[in-house]
Amino acid sequence: MNITSKFAALAAGSVLLGVVACDGILDVSDPQRYTSADLDNALEAVAAGVEGDLYITMDQFVIYQGLLGDELQHTGTWAGYDDIDHGRFNYSNHNAEGNMREMLRARWFAGDAQERFARVLGESEAATSPLTVQAQTTEAAADMLLGMMFCESPAVASGPAVSNTDILRQAEQEFTRALATAQAAGESDWVLVNHAGRARVRLYLGDYAGAASDAAQVPDGWEKLAEFSENSGRQNNSVVSLTTAGNNRAASVREKWWSAYDHDSRSLRDPYTDEPDPRKAVFFDGSLGVDGVTDHYSQWKYRSLGADIPLFDSEEMRLIEAEAAWQGGRLDEAQDIMNALRTAAGLSALPATTDSNMVKEYLLNERLAETWMEGHRVVDLRRLGELRSTFAALNDSERPATRPSIFSMDDNEARDNPSIEDDASLRCLPTT
Repeated sequence: MNITSKFAALAAGSVLLGVVACDGILDVSDPQRYTSADLDNALEAVAAGVEGDLYITMDQFVIYQGLLGDELQHTGTWAGYDDIDHGRFNYSNHNAEGNMREMLRARWFAGDAQERFARVLGESEAATSPLTVQAQTTEAAADMLLGMMFCESPAVASGPAVSNTDILRQAEQEFTRALATAQAAGESDWVLVNHAGRARVRLYLGDYAGAASDAAQVPDGWEKLAEFSENSGRQNNSVVSLTTAGNNRAASVREKWWSAYDHDSRSLRDPYTDEPDPRKAVFFDGSLGVDGVTDHYSQWKYRSLGADIPLFDSEEMRLIEAEAAWQGGRLDEAQDIMNALRTAAGLSALPATTDSNMVKEYLLNERLAETWMEGHRVVDLRRLGELRSTFAALNDSERPATRPSIFSMDDNEARDNPSIEDDASLRCLPTT
């Protein structure tokens, strides 16, 4: 993140303070302008603003990740969506760069808040404050999302670009720090959030034992949501407003899934038992997308502008345990975990198998179902080596198998950050 963007971060955080502040938290002479002293007197609102700043990016994260993978396709008139859907973008030419700016801003705002807490509360009190936990966890989550979405990012403000693997390693360290702070503060729910975040990044880094150990700390039925609001345009869930039936139909569930649609249940049928799978919620009433040509099969997981998006939940944690078992050759254990999740969803068990490749296929399906429209699918296909074959199977010359597999960094960052060269030949954009 470049220095100029820091001022935008404080401004964005201040806007959010207006959203989250309650009567009595802020008492300023000019409600349109927050001074540093005002923020010093509203630390709870600062912490809430830090967390809310991260949520701003979650809905667009879901859309762009869905278009890059096989969950969504463009059904509107926006070139940016169409280019990502078809894999035609390159460095300096993709709409997702706005997500990087928002994630970097959230990371910086989190760090600035921690400095504020230490200055106002004193370092000793801040070290075990729930406010510090909230900011540290948000900082870690911002890096986690950056590592999921972009092939390189600056690890520190005005620093050089590093690989997404390095960003994920940084996120692991940050979750570890936030976990220790949460334990010292006695904040049990934040302890679970940080175990969940570290479980995910450890899975992505190939530390299956560590990932499973963290995931095991999260009890069934637990979740942490990115929260949205019906009342604020910036805090509306854009997955609903931009892609969903009854709203702008600019993106549809990808055509490969249409034949599995079950009208009565408004979901996709499970590929192994042919039962409707309520986890893959879809709606179709014969409507076309706003392009006037393509059938619009709408995602149906989020239906209101205030619908929240899961940041972490116990179902993901169970599937991390299942993947660790599969990676360790414990195929029966992996299938038992997946079947327990299927039972909870009202589905029959998977056909038993001793074929490791088949268990991998099961895992991809179960992760698709449990994290439907949450931004995970393209990461799973990429890290498990299935993205190229997935697009090859579409047999669609307009969406070839050789395509970008992850987004490149924001070229505005490269232009404004003196530690990064704005040279396409030096910037990454991996393809399948």
